Amino acid sequence: MRDHHGNDQGFTERELAEIEELNRLPDDHVPFLQRPLWRRVFVAFSLLVVLAFLVPIFALSCGGNGEQAPSPAPDSASGLPAPEFQLAAAQGGLVSLSGSLAENKIVVIVFYRGFF
Repeated sequence: MRDHHGNDQGFTERELAEIEELNRLPDDHVPFLQRPLWRRVFVAFSLLVVLAFLVPIFALSCGGNGEQAPSPAPDSASGLPAPEFQLAAAQGGLVSLSGSLAENKIVVIVFYRGFF
């Protein structure tokens, strides 16, 4: 079926010119980023990204032998035991250092500035 311009299927002159240009491309035409070299570069880059995520995970899971790292050189605050204390917990109630150390090997105290 032709329109009033004599075009098939109602294409404009510009669209017909683009279709003809695409039809004139050789059959072996491969877009630039789909060429074998760029596909290899893409695969190599993807492997590097995956390894960047997997190597630290593997190192952490297999590399630890249970030994502690040596402590830093003593200064004015290191090596001194923390005094016994009680603090208000975020969920309510009190938390003491001795109670936390009885349940856990390591205790980390985080102070938040501001209100929640």
